[in-house]
Amino acid sequence: MNKPGGMPCHSTISNHAEDVMSMFASALKQRHIGTSTEHPFLSLPLRVEPEMHGLIVAATKKEFCTFMTKQLESTSASESDGVTHPTTSSNAGEFKTYRCLVCIRDPNDIDRIEKMVNRTIEHYVDVRSPTPKTFVRNKPKASNHEWQHCLMKITSVGSQASNFRAACVMSKYSDSNDFTLAHRLWGPNMEHPAEDLGVQYVMQIDVQLLTKCPHQIRGQLAALGIPIVGDAPYGGGTCEMRMHRHMWRRMAVQICHLEFSLPKWDEETEHTGEKKRVLVNDDEKKCVFHLNTAWWSDYLLDYERYSPVTTLDTTNVQQVLDVNCMSL
Repeated sequence: MNKPGGMPCHSTISNHAEDVMSMFASALKQRHIGTSTEHPFLSLPLRVEPEMHGLIVAATKKEFCTFMTKQLESTSASESDGVTHPTTSSNAGEFKTYRCLVCIRDPNDIDRIEKMVNRTIEHYVDVRSPTPKTFVRNKPKASNHEWQHCLMKITSVGSQASNFRAACVMSKYSDSNDFTLAHRLWGPNMEHPAEDLGVQYVMQIDVQLLTKCPHQIRGQLAALGIPIVGDAPYGGGTCEMRMHRHMWRRMAVQICHLEFSLPKWDEETEHTGEKKRVLVNDDEKKCVFHLNTAWWSDYLLDYERYSPVTTLDTTNVQQVLDVNCMSL
């Protein structure tokens, strides 16, 4: 499923209906009205934070939930060695890629981040610290805190649908594309949203986690000086969206790629000697899901489409100059 941002995976104390589990269970009941098929079992083996968008997996059979749990355990074991495993790997396990839109305060950070592509980025997090959690580059030698090792890599930078490296969001002119993009990202009611945050550009990046730690993507990117747009606790400001007389906050991070081995039925002999049907990995086939766009993709496309700099075709300009020279 493609989960929208702001929706929790499970019900909360103040909301027992508007969550992924409740709404998916209701959809299953509607789908099987008048039939003998029932779905008493429902679980989310892959759960994400409420603010996060993107791909998640639901299980309507206990066997598939067990299968996905083993996939996660296999991934955790392979990632704990600190070795990068690409999404095209044939190893068993589950792989995710996250798409993020990050804040750039210093234009020199654009080159710095591009040089980090496909390099392992290392931090340590104090898991007991409150939000925003403490991320440091070097682990303190003597400390009573519980530090966990964080590893991730940036797999690509820039938008595949756009030709620019980063989009400017600072402008004093209300009719400029920079001004419009900033207000579409952080909210129309703010006078100078980017200037108030000290942000000059926004840049899209794809990230893969090599370890599993709390707030890892948010904290490591903030530690690099490029917090996620809309991640207020880590310095990315507040993204507010108003629709249907409601307003909610969102964060520019999305699970855009999800991959795991295709499950197939097999028989397994238990310690009692009885045979049991279980789901196992199909080493030759994989389930691959991918999202091409995020909620901010249209904003970047409009920025490029209406920007006089990016829409300038230098080839046509050169042809015009050549024609004018010939006529002279």
